Amino acid sequence: MRSLRAASLLGVLLALGALAVAALLAVYVPLKLLSMVSERKLDSLTAGIFAPLSIAAGGVIAFFAIVIGYALVAEELEGERVSEDAARRRELEEGLTAYRARQRAMLEELDEVRKLLEEIRDLLKEGVGA
Repeated sequence: MRSLRAASLLGVLLALGALAVAALLAVYVPLKLLSMVSERKLDSLTAGIFAPLSIAAGGVIAFFAIVIGYALVAEELEGERVSEDAARRRELEEGLTAYRARQRAMLEELDEVRKLLEEIRDLLKEGVGA
């Protein structure tokens, strides 16, 4: 279980890193291109082509980072829920086993009582008939 948690933690950290890269691509790069155009270091046509591409790439990376991060967290939560269900099932089975043992013991006692009552009945029949 520990390695699964470590793997999912690593996955979540990678997803957060991908979100940071996506934010850089979607925000910082277009702003930097705009500042380069305003300083006349870059042609406006080139910036006009690269800015939407950068924003789209950042959006795609962010989308996949969120989907993968959600999948990893959901997998971890599902694993915990399954282990809780298994523990609950074990507890119920132990309780059922104890209940069955108690019922068997009561049946054995009732059998003994029945035998004792039959003996008393037989003795009373003999005493009444004599």
